[in-house]
Amino acid sequence: MDFIDVYGINHENCTLVTPTREYGRINIFMDSVGRRFVAMSPDPVPSKYGSVNSHWKRGRPSEAPKDYFYIDK
Repeated sequence: MDFIDVYGINHENCTLVTPTREYGRINIFMDSVGRRFVAMSPDPVPSKYGSVNSHWKRGRPSEAPKDYFYIDK
């Protein structure tokens, strides 16, 4: 499976790691070398842990922390 993480970076050949039900706004996935990343669900509906009026948005690749992960391309 391919996923786009919370910084808008595409990851290929990943495996979905199922989060607990209470974290339904996110998906955790693992790439082919075992690194785990977070992606938003297709429709990240607010839950009891967040504001009912907030809707999550994906960040930009430039906002990822330094050394977020290494891509050799």
